[in-house]
Amino acid sequence: MISRLRFLLVALPVFLALPAIADTAPPAGPVLIVGALHHLHEHEPAFDYNRLRASILAFKPDVLVLEVRPDELAERKVTPGRPEYPAVIWPLLTEMSVEAVAMEPGGEMFKEIAGAAGEAFEALKKRDPEGAAALSRLEKATDDVLLAYWQAPAQVQDEQTSAIAAGVQAAQFALAGPSFVAAQARWDSYMAGQVVRTVRSHPAKRVMVIASYKNRTLLERTVRQSVKDRVVDAAPSFAKTAN
Repeated sequence: MISRLRFLLVALPVFLALPAIADTAPPAGPVLIVGALHHLHEHEPAFDYNRLRASILAFKPDVLVLEVRPDELAERKVTPGRPEYPAVIWPLLTEMSVEAVAMEPGGEMFKEIAGAAGEAFEALKKRDPEGAAALSRLEKATDDVLLAYWQAPAQVQDEQTSAIAAGVQAAQFALAGPSFVAAQARWDSYMAGQVVRTVRSHPAKRVMVIASYKNRTLLERTVRQSVKDRVVDAAPSFAKTAN
């Protein structure tokens, strides 16, 4: 009886510790949200295609969330308006052991949203051709402003860049009207939801989101609301690896 009691007293701390060991979760993986430059990569030495590629390799993601439709990802299609995919990302996917997730809607949802946005701008051209032309000039001028502002990779990912891009979208909302605002909101909501779901479903993985310089801040803000402690500040991260 005494020997049995002694065994229990010795073993009890071990048994009590077992649940704590079993319940210990792996460390949370970091999440980095990057703004790609699309056609501006070809004109911006501070963040050209080579630097985009280097930033992906340096982060060593387990999961890449990409600003493409599911069919574009599955078939590695040419991506109009996003030349960084055939130039950098599609080749990288064949080299890396990484899970890739599409953040854009596909199928009927894509057709509905893209159709509504297109109709809004066609209506603007008919209703106010001078306003539509002014928007085109604003977009071109904004590209020039950004190229003048960007002197280092970190600036591409900072709040100033986001604010400049937001100014263009505000002008689009003002002139294209409520139907475009609604289409853009639906598009942004879907993409943000895809990103958050992917991050949540990979709690211990390194997740890298390749967004756009136009929406990077929106997506980062949404992810922070869900998993604040996992998000890596993009601009400081690029500042550290600039050289």
